[in-house]
Amino acid sequence: MPFHRYHLTLLLHRIASLLPQWLDPHNLILEYRSIEQIFWRELGHSAQPVFDGDLPPFLMLDADGFPINLSNPMDPAELMTRMAALVPSSLPASSLAGTNLSVLNRLLNLAPFESQWLLWSYCVHRFGRAILPVISLRDDWHVCELLALLADVPMDEVQDAVASRRLHVWGLLDGIGADSETPSFLSGWLSATDQFADWIEQPYASDSELLTALCQAQVSLMASR
Repeated sequence: MPFHRYHLTLLLHRIASLLPQWLDPHNLILEYRSIEQIFWRELGHSAQPVFDGDLPPFLMLDADGFPINLSNPMDPAELMTRMAALVPSSLPASSLAGTNLSVLNRLLNLAPFESQWLLWSYCVHRFGRAILPVISLRDDWHVCELLALLADVPMDEVQDAVASRRLHVWGLLDGIGADSETPSFLSGWLSATDQFADWIEQPYASDSELLTALCQAQVSLMASR
């Protein structure tokens, strides 16, 4: 869906630009390789690249028993340049999800960071969290620090949103377990619930109908726990 891909591309470009601050050199190289394999079409590859160490030895041979052709990972600087060129210049045509998210932002009076957090989490949900680099988190402060850098907003705005947990209480975001444990990876903080992703894509005749769907989704979420 163009709406998802547009926002997810922006998110991954932002993450890729921050990875040198977040990861040691070894893990940085691994995550850049992963990004190149995810966006291989957009980066101009004729097929998904296979790098040394990606496959076990018995899969490194073709049907005739010859070694398969391995690709050389793109230089990180070149990857960043190409990723920057992938960023769309404008939003695609309006979508139900985009329209409903705008209405929800207004009705719930979401702060700018909350709005961005919800949008990214919804798009990541539709593509799968495995698309995000593996970023380990030390504690709640580290969570807020990374999210503030990612969204380019003041730290206190993120802290307020994380502390209030209202996006989780409303059943919009996932990631808080039954024992209130918090995710230990960044991908766990960018995860919308199934219920939210489903109802935000439906057509609604009025604002009240959308709010009714929000309430029903929350009741359904609570019943499933």
